[in-house]
Amino acid sequence: MTDSQRSSHLFLSLLQARVGASLVSRLGGLPPDDLLEMAPVELASRARLTERAAREFEKLRVVFDPDAIYTDLARRNLCVLTLADAGYPGRLREIPDPPPALFVSGEVPDVPAVALVGSRKASGTGLECARALGGALGERGVCVVSGLALGVDAAAHEGALEAGGPTVGVLGCGIDVVYPRDNRTLFRAVEGAGALVSEYYLGEPPLGWRFPARNRVIAGLCDAVVVVEAPQKSGALITARHGAESGRDVWAVPGPLGVLECQGSNRLLADGASVLWDIPEFVEAYAQGIKALIDTAAPSGEQPVPASLPEGEAAVLSGVGLEPTEVDAISGRSGLETHKVLSALALLELKGYVARGPGGLFVRRTAL
Repeated sequence: MTDSQRSSHLFLSLLQARVGASLVSRLGGLPPDDLLEMAPVELASRARLTERAAREFEKLRVVFDPDAIYTDLARRNLCVLTLADAGYPGRLREIPDPPPALFVSGEVPDVPAVALVGSRKASGTGLECARALGGALGERGVCVVSGLALGVDAAAHEGALEAGGPTVGVLGCGIDVVYPRDNRTLFRAVEGAGALVSEYYLGEPPLGWRFPARNRVIAGLCDAVVVVEAPQKSGALITARHGAESGRDVWAVPGPLGVLECQGSNRLLADGASVLWDIPEFVEAYAQGIKALIDTAAPSGEQPVPASLPEGEAAVLSGVGLEPTEVDAISGRSGLETHKVLSALALLELKGYVARGPGGLFVRRTAL
């Protein structure tokens, strides 16, 4: 991708933070290079923006300096991954409305991941469950993703850290803004064991509307969403909804009848979420899923590509490794855009040439 495409995605990210709207899906595949050349009236019409938002677009365009942003991030040992970057998390790229840019402190682990979310006012039992789940997943090397809020989020991160496992905190503010302040020590620990990530640039405050928006990022970075304990109007339920809409497995821990902090998570179970009633069984299920993916891989050695496959599918199949391979890597090897790669992989999976497992990874299967 070109520097101008990276800059356009970065600009779109900053604009999105100003106008409080998700613009990627609204722009309907607009070529990134066109964005900075677009008239405010045209953008407002295409993205269904208000007049105020259109004015923000024009003001931002005047002061936008991508080189200064990249320099500032590098000086702080931070980075930004845009949709134009090969290093952008593959799972997140697949959701309906991915962030145009992701600001990162640390490194997002390239391993299977599970979101553990729930109430800020969780019971002692809920906190114990979240910590135990985080620890059990961490011991298996599964990344625990959560929102670094008080309650269930903090307990899940703590469990992963205590087990020496990877963990990622997704923020509803800039990654240099500690919120809540009580979690300052935990922020630094998560940063050291994995990453802090946010779609908002440095210094952006924790505005209320940003937390429901960040929940789609939590779900998008994971293979599954687990709601430990949540009331009826909990952000954890938003995360679960985003997970379901993006094809993630959704689990909930059942709670006692009549307890307000469990009404939302119990409702998820009534609506069809999987019941997480035993931590070892849940963790083992994911461990077995990962092992099964590896076991379906083709044996070592160069594997031929059937001559009967269409050109696009053949290119994608040649880019799938003998070990679990990310979509981004397959895209780079095949030279095809991500959406074309995903379409070809779906067909190859139906034909039995590849297998998909946790983490959105693909492997070659033994030649049929």
